[in-house]
Amino acid sequence: MEDMTQVSKTNCTKEMTFLWEISNALAPLHSYDEESQALVLKLKEIFQKYLSINNFQIFIRDEMTSTLRDFVKSWIIIEKNQQQELVENIFEKLKSVFDKGFIINNKLLKYNTKLDLKKQFFESLNKEKNLLYFPVFNEKKLIGVIEINFDTVSKDVQNSLFLNALRIAISQISTVVVNKILNRHLCANIKFQQVMKSIAKLIETQYELEYILPIIGELIDRFVSEHLIYIFTKQENGKYKLFWPLDCQDENVLRLLSKMTNSKSHIVSKDGKTGLFAIRNEERTVGVIAASSNIDKLSKADIDYLCQLSAQASITTQRANAYAQVLKYATLDALTGLNNRRQFEIRLKQEFANAKRNKKPLCCIMLDIDYFKKVNDTWGHAAGDCVLKNVAKIVAHELREYDIASRYGGEEFCILLPDTKIREAAFVAQRLRSAVEKADINISEDKVLGVDSLKVTISVGVSEFEKKFSTPEKLYQNADAALYEAKKRGRNRVVVYDESFE
Repeated sequence: MEDMTQVSKTNCTKEMTFLWEISNALAPLHSYDEESQALVLKLKEIFQKYLSINNFQIFIRDEMTSTLRDFVKSWIIIEKNQQQELVENIFEKLKSVFDKGFIINNKLLKYNTKLDLKKQFFESLNKEKNLLYFPVFNEKKLIGVIEINFDTVSKDVQNSLFLNALRIAISQISTVVVNKILNRHLCANIKFQQVMKSIAKLIETQYELEYILPIIGELIDRFVSEHLIYIFTKQENGKYKLFWPLDCQDENVLRLLSKMTNSKSHIVSKDGKTGLFAIRNEERTVGVIAASSNIDKLSKADIDYLCQLSAQASITTQRANAYAQVLKYATLDALTGLNNRRQFEIRLKQEFANAKRNKKPLCCIMLDIDYFKKVNDTWGHAAGDCVLKNVAKIVAHELREYDIASRYGGEEFCILLPDTKIREAAFVAQRLRSAVEKADINISEDKVLGVDSLKVTISVGVSEFEKKFSTPEKLYQNADAALYEAKKRGRNRVVVYDESFE
């Protein structure tokens, strides 16, 4: 009798120690990223110590994608051929038990049965391999299972009331697992809101789509990490062109693009692994955010997130376009499309500072349309405007991409030539003068009676940046002095600045 009492006390102590270690393992760790993995490893060690298990694993069922996933590595899908029994049988059997039962070797046992649970349990044991499955419920909905794999149960365990301790331990583990899953969802929601805010705030720092769209792509790519993200822009011919990243070889995405129309806010492929989400400007689709994976389906939550993110991207791009238009008209001359005087002064300071700091050459050209007042007086101001527009086109056509042309005022134009020496600048000026002289300025659109085109010439002054210049204005003042000299010498000519002009 004393021996039996001693055994009971020993088993009770073992149970209490087992539960204490489980509770200690479930205490929060410092790093959330490592917490799930560390938790499962620690629980596996404890079960190995008391039950001599081979494996301890937690599976979570994602109802939105109808997939089974590893609790630790939630991005890994457990294929049905690997866990056929678990997928097809275990979940179905456990759905109705809530937390009042478990499965051993494919046999369902319930805690509230009138039969001897311990007896049923040991009768269900196999000699070689045993599989225990405990349900994980969230508000009476089965969301996962805990798998315990072991060979045999020791006599010490058989003689103890370990089933009660196991039930308590599993209940504790299930609660923590559910909390961690809910925490993951909460973190996803927080991250989603952060991405939404980041996309919305882009307009505060950027307004050009070539900068905004890649940033949007990177933000969404980090959020929907299981899928590759692509951004396409819609061309004038109605076809889509990849904008970000540099390459897309995904045939599913390319095939689905042909089905994207203005009437659709999003479409998802039949297998659920690829989705397209419209970037819209009012009622028109101007681009597409594509999400694709060869493995993972887009969940309902993913689709909802991406719909909201694409809508936010649409708002941001619309604002960027509107802001770009405002900025464009604030910096460009409305008639000629060249920089206006204010923008010229800003660029002059920038290029002046760059030339001074990096010891680079910089030249300036000032040109004026000869006898422009006579054009206005003879043919009208509409014809004069047409002359200004055509001369501006010639100027823009003859310059390099990084040269800076501006309408300085009236019929006067100013051009900055970065990284250009004076002889090169004089050559450019002669080329401009010759091109304007040869051109027939078409004014027929202004309906001037009896005249379809005009001939005009320009006078040009050229100056070069010098280290001794105290202010940027000195550069174009010298060019203006050279321009005045060109007019004095008879117009339709190029003059390079000389100190004798002052």
